Amino acid sequence: MRHAAELLTAGCAARGVAGAVLLAALLAAGAGAGAAAAQVVNGQGAEEIRLLRESAVREATGDLAGAERILREILADRPESLSALLSLERLLRMQERTAELLPLIDRLLAVDPASAIGHQMRLRTYSALDRVAELEQAGESWIRATPRLETPYREIARAWEARGEYAPAVEVLERGRRRVGREDALALELGDQYAALGDYARAVREWNRAVGGDARGLLLVRRRLASLPDGGAQLLPALIDSLTGGRTSIERRRAAAELAIDAGLGTRAEAIARLVAEALTGAERQSFLVETARRADGASLPALAYWGYSTLLAEGGPVEQLLAVRSRLAELALALGDTAAARESYLALERAAAVGSAERRRAAAVRLELTAREGKAAAAAREFDEFRRQFPEAPELDAVAAALAASLAAEGEVERAERLLVGINGPRSNLARGRLALRQGEVARARSAFLAAAPALHGAEATQAIALATLLGRVLPEGGRLLARALARAGTGEVAGAVALLHKGAGELHVSERPAVLDFAATLADLAELREEASRIRREIIAEHPRAPEVAAALLGLARALLEQPSGLEEAQELLRRLILEHPRSALVPQARRELERAQGRVPHS
Repeated sequence: MRHAAELLTAGCAARGVAGAVLLAALLAAGAGAGAAAAQVVNGQGAEEIRLLRESAVREATGDLAGAERILREILADRPESLSALLSLERLLRMQERTAELLPLIDRLLAVDPASAIGHQMRLRTYSALDRVAELEQAGESWIRATPRLETPYREIARAWEARGEYAPAVEVLERGRRRVGREDALALELGDQYAALGDYARAVREWNRAVGGDARGLLLVRRRLASLPDGGAQLLPALIDSLTGGRTSIERRRAAAELAIDAGLGTRAEAIARLVAEALTGAERQSFLVETARRADGASLPALAYWGYSTLLAEGGPVEQLLAVRSRLAELALALGDTAAARESYLALERAAAVGSAERRRAAAVRLELTAREGKAAAAAREFDEFRRQFPEAPELDAVAAALAASLAAEGEVERAERLLVGINGPRSNLARGRLALRQGEVARARSAFLAAAPALHGAEATQAIALATLLGRVLPEGGRLLARALARAGTGEVAGAVALLHKGAGELHVSERPAVLDFAATLADLAELREEASRIRREIIAEHPRAPEVAAALLGLARALLEQPSGLEEAQELLRRLILEHPRSALVPQARRELERAQGRVPHS
């Protein structure tokens, strides 16, 4: 207890704030109930606190000499006063007079040879003075004073570590383990040193010991891993294996599952979690499943979270809890792309909610959208009529109707899709109207629908709606139909196919339409990270349509792509200069100037 109190006092006094001096004094004064009581009785404790306060006030007002004089007076009477000694250390360190501490530390250790703070200060002082021989002697002196305690070995190792000398630190810690006589002694610190030396196999071995059979050391090991430059990525798989290998405990397996989740190793974490769940029963099993699912959610591991919640759901429990679990399961199923499972979950939520309630309405709306996405447009459309009758003012009508219309159109039922949208107004239904109009070659109507949708949309959707409206001002009916086919393909996730369709189809359009359609294709390629295809299309715009308004954007987009390539610097600069000189009125000129300035600051690759 005394050593712990001493180290706590040292931490408070070393913070460098005047208030910490008084806090250190109070802690030191209360560090031994009997001794403190005796001091107060004879007046020493109260007088020392008064003097420490006065010293703190002088230090705060800049009177360092006065503060130092008071502290030396205290130490002259009581060399074992830790608060005064630590405060004086701070003052002398500020003035680069650290060497003056050594006689005072010697006096403290003469009175109390086992003082952890005294030995620690001696180590710190010799290290700061770069007196390595004395540092080694100070370490040996501390070990002789308390050879069976871990503290001296730990603090000596930290002194070497602070100097960047990890091999001596390892030697001291290994020696300490032998003297203490426990296999797991100083394992945490040994793991630190081996990790610093790059010896990850030994670091794993030591941190495996530090976690312990009951996994109580997990938190400390996790902090060590987090402090590594790579967050422990190189060590974690091996540490997880060591925690789960051989005759291990449930607690160690739970620790391994937590570490695997933290590392983003979803498959490994699930395998371990399944073993743990099988070994648990009752409330403990439920608690583990909830904890695992929530951790996985927080770590963006939807498959593991889905397993945890679905297993928990199968366990049964209070209705309210199960509804919350079912709701999250539905969302996770959507994230995993399992529309069938998501639809079943939303159907269960819908049936569990009260008739006419907002919860029932929301669940039904999502279920209808999912039904449409699964290619069951006719069945979803029939149910939609009932949904619309029950909830005529539902905010979800816009999104559900748009999804159903898209599904019906994909099945060739364009007229039925248009009828379904009648009387529904909203950004998504307007987008759906625009796409339906494009399929029929009605460019003006499509453009009007996209312009109506854009103000209520956000982010990429709004940008795309405006881009489509702008593009439609440049194309004829045939170009509109080409865009409709490409958008339908992109809507199913086949963006590469949509880009290829636009690129090939543009050659069959009127020459006035081609650059605008190609520019849209390049933008789609950018969104899908099809960099080579985007650059190829932009080169075509520049070469074959040099007078088109889209050339400026093509020059900037191609230059940016080239700047990401080691050998593209010179060509990128030439393209940017061309944009600035040949298109001086373009709104892209300021961006081109900034890119050119950045490019000119780089060294070209040969």
